[in-house]
Amino acid sequence: MEENQHNTEERIHVENGNYSTCKRHPFLKCLLCALLTFLAAFCAFYTVMDWHMKSLFPPEVRPFGPRFERAFQKDMSRMNRRLKDDERFAREAANVIHLEQTKDYYKILIDLRAFDNNANNVQVTSNGNILTIHGRSIKKSKHNEQISEFQQNYMFGENVKLKDLTKETEGHYYVVTIPIGDSEE
Repeated sequence: MEENQHNTEERIHVENGNYSTCKRHPFLKCLLCALLTFLAAFCAFYTVMDWHMKSLFPPEVRPFGPRFERAFQKDMSRMNRRLKDDERFAREAANVIHLEQTKDYYKILIDLRAFDNNANNVQVTSNGNILTIHGRSIKKSKHNEQISEFQQNYMFGENVKLKDLTKETEGHYYVVTIPIGDSEE
């Protein structure tokens, strides 16, 4: 009988030993399952987003690829050309109006070629001692219409008689003559 008692004690001891070593096993199991689930979800999300991005962008403009960089460079060169065209237009617009001064009058020459050779496309108005020149040009082509407008203001002193200005057309020029008088008149 002593043998049976001794045998049961060993069983209890073995069971206690197994229980103490498996105590952390469920926690690690849950932690590893959570980590694997997160990694699987991340990989699935990445794969689906990659498919979506590839189908969203055509091959020539996919982000961060050589085709995208070429398309970007092409767009940048187009913008640079447009800016240069705008600068060229501004330089040409500065050459449209010439102001000459003599002892008796100011003479303003407006090049009508910039305004379709039509004096009706140019308006000259005065307000106090400020002279405003406004011009407009419309160029139509088969597929589009380009409208260019130009405005320039001149401020004169008190001795200029803006009420007595004259306007006339001479060839390709619209000539505005403004007499200069005494400031006492």
